[in-house]
Amino acid sequence: MTAALVLASALLAATPAGPRFIENDYAKALKTAKASKKLLFVDAWAPWCHTCVYLREHVLTRPAFAAFEQDVVFAAVDTEQARNAGFLEKFPVESWPTLFFIDPASEQLVLKWIGSADETQMTALLAAARAKGTPVAEADALLAKGDAAAAADKYLAAMKSGGGDSPARTALSALSAQYLAKQYESCTKTAVESLAVLTSAGDRVNGIVWGLDCALELPASPERNKQLAALAAEGKKALALDGVLADDRSGLYDVLVTERQEAKDGVAAEALALDWLTFLEREAAKAATPAARAVFDPHRVGAALAAKHPERALDALARTEAEFPKDYNPPARLALLYRELGRLDVALAAIDRALSKCTEGPRKLRLFETRASILEKQGDAAGRKKTLEAALAYAKALPKGQRSAQRIAQLEQAVAAAR
Repeated sequence: MTAALVLASALLAATPAGPRFIENDYAKALKTAKASKKLLFVDAWAPWCHTCVYLREHVLTRPAFAAFEQDVVFAAVDTEQARNAGFLEKFPVESWPTLFFIDPASEQLVLKWIGSADETQMTALLAAARAKGTPVAEADALLAKGDAAAAADKYLAAMKSGGGDSPARTALSALSAQYLAKQYESCTKTAVESLAVLTSAGDRVNGIVWGLDCALELPASPERNKQLAALAAEGKKALALDGVLADDRSGLYDVLVTERQEAKDGVAAEALALDWLTFLEREAAKAATPAARAVFDPHRVGAALAAKHPERALDALARTEAEFPKDYNPPARLALLYRELGRLDVALAAIDRALSKCTEGPRKLRLFETRASILEKQGDAAGRKKTLEAALAYAKALPKGQRSAQRIAQLEQAVAAAR
């Protein structure tokens, strides 16, 4: 078992209350589900993804999820591991985490959900995965096949006709489909119009985040600015709602800070980022285990950088690296903090530690890029070029299911520019 998987699985292993997962063995999970005639649930995650690890450490360990084993075989696939490249060829992942619901008899994907899910949402998703013949089920099938644009149209039609099994679930599915299809203008409009049906705290926060993400992809215009302001105002009110997963609340802070930065309101952005950082520090202090506390590290780095106080996250990341010495994530995040503090030699040493520990997976490309950015700040053009060339070679050598033509093209451009 890799160090990253140890970090993300520590609490699951220690807490028998949650469901049992078949880890990184899709063939075994499919065979088990087929033999038991149960639906196959696959959590496609990555060790660097804060929502993925939060889901595993703080949500799927809850006793209520064990009850779902009556109808579901639970499996998890670490998308960074080369042995899971075959699964990714069959079921590509564009956003993390992605939850797959698969019919084991036909090995057909019947439902795909992007993001986390609590017990109530899981119940709704299982019901949706079993539904057949409804407009929303047809949309789910299209999204599962990768036709996000057609799925978005179907979801919207179901919303207008009132044919959705759950108005909130249908709205959130529509937003995710529109985002994946890059239909940012209609996604923003859908988010604003869906606020009336997104009445539960968790659904409301998720809908606002989807809408803000879409709006921020659009060029400035009077209509876009009006919708963005409306969603941001609702988002600020939603920060105070009870019953929201800590990671979802953190994600809302993240996009609200981005919205203020995009508006060139640096004072408000930094103040909001400080609130975000304080919230994360408070949540981390409540964590029962080192693994559960480390879940908050990536957002702590983002909040500390946005607040222009990178030093406030140093001790937390150093502590995580000491507790999980084989995991590449803590030193990679420390490198970002030290880079912004101008401590470039220390940053370079940290990213080199991370690269030595990261033995597989597409995430290593991000580490190479961080190293290149540090060398650029040091004025080492030759070292930066060599690092980018190493990244390009690594990107081309990844297994098919993990290889990205877009990333390769980006690195080719970066190498050419460095030359």
